[in-house]
Amino acid sequence: MMIHIQNLHFSYENKEVLRDISLQAKEGELLGILGANGCGKSTLLKNMLGFLRPQKGQITINGESISYLKPKELANMLSYIPQKSILSMPLKVFDVLLAGRYAKLKNPLLGYQDADFMIVEEVAKALNVWEYKERIANTLSGGEFGRVLLARALVNSPRILLLDEPTSAMDLHYAVEMLSILHSLIQKHRICGIIVIHDLNLAGLFCDKVALMKNGYIVDIGEPKKLFESKKLGEVYQGLKCEVIEHNGNKIVIPKV
Repeated sequence: MMIHIQNLHFSYENKEVLRDISLQAKEGELLGILGANGCGKSTLLKNMLGFLRPQKGQITINGESISYLKPKELANMLSYIPQKSILSMPLKVFDVLLAGRYAKLKNPLLGYQDADFMIVEEVAKALNVWEYKERIANTLSGGEFGRVLLARALVNSPRILLLDEPTSAMDLHYAVEMLSILHSLIQKHRICGIIVIHDLNLAGLFCDKVALMKNGYIVDIGEPKKLFESKKLGEVYQGLKCEVIEHNGNKIVIPKV
């Protein structure tokens, strides 16, 4: 499974937000989308999801334009974790997870089957959220709820997984744990993963490749250990002054104050 973006342009009214974006993400890899606030990262994800339609360019999945795919077909292939997710009803965690299987129902009138319940349990245990199954989801901490959202996305058995800042409400322990599990599952199940993330060091540890964005266009794409250098990061992050060191084969970014 591959998602391919070619010469994408998108504008809100008269403001151009995405400019000539081209990239591809492959199965079994996690691609990080990095850049300063307002550079177009979340808008790019929403174009991939079909929530927004570009003025120019195209997005294809395995060579087929998403413009020609029905919502049901996209929902079967894609799972998405938004930047903000609020539950308006006091649902149990188990019910939140089970809702992630809805797109896979062959006949909604027949409801969920034993196979659906088994997948929910398997994924929940892999992400260490099975113990929360009877708790009310909106009483969980930010880190706990973030892992529940990831589990809900994965119970859909997606071929493509899009994540918009999934670790923003997590402490470092939970963030490292979740990204480690995520990367392992992406490799194991050959999922095409694309994540918007702000923490450069976490991106360097867990992303196979990164795309650096600035003002709606992509500055560069490649492995973090090749792209993370102080001059380039200063260009992307509005004059950020930093030192980049190497540790155990990974690049570590240290801001200068």
